[in-house]
Formats: sequence, C-alpha cells, structure tokens
Amino acid sequence: MRKTWIIFKRELAAYFLTPVAYVFIVIFLILTGVFTFYLGNF
Repeated sequence: MRKTWIIFKRELAAYFLTPVAYVFIVIFLILTGVFTFYLGNF
C-alpha cells in the first residue's frame, strides 16, 4: 500500500503542474454553485 501512496502523490503533483487541473477545479466550482443556488432553490 505504501508504494501505491507514493505513486499517487507523484501523479497528483504532476497533474497540478499543468493548467488542466486548475481548469477542472474552476469548472467544478462553477457547476457546484449553479446546482446549489439556481437548481437547488437555496
């Protein structure tokens, strides 16, 4: 399990070196806000 954790951390760090991760985070936050405030009648 320790080797899996090491690989996971390395891959996650490599993912955040590119702007792709930040684009997905922004899209996720926008969709979460839309679903909460507009479709959920918050």
